[in-house]
Amino acid sequence: MPDVPLFLNDLNCHCFDPAKTFVLNPAAWTQPATGQFGVSSIYFNDYRNQRRPDEEMSLGRTFRLRERMSFSVRAEFFNIFNRTEMNNPSATNAQATQVVQNGLTASGFGYINTGSVAFGPRSGQLVGQFHW
Repeated sequence: MPDVPLFLNDLNCHCFDPAKTFVLNPAAWTQPATGQFGVSSIYFNDYRNQRRPDEEMSLGRTFRLRERMSFSVRAEFFNIFNRTEMNNPSATNAQATQVVQNGLTASGFGYINTGSVAFGPRSGQLVGQFHW
């Protein structure tokens, strides 16, 4: 629908509780008539999900043992700052009923599944290589 915002909340502001708030505006979407194709554009410039920075870090050192031998050790970390990112909102059917159970969003259009996260917790690995 023209001039109707697609989002009820800014996904990047962290100023709402995703477990209690629907973030997509059902009034911004309409179903085409039965047997008709929709007339909306394929791509919306203002329909963006949450910004998700991906920080990784690696530290390494190479030790020379002899002229033709060396040992390398490297520590690699993923999601180094341990950021918790929410999942994308459910956007499959704008007419899906928004269900609230015990004050928490349960399903429907604009629902964010808070039972899992988009990125895993911080993790790392240690790599050793011997070159000869």
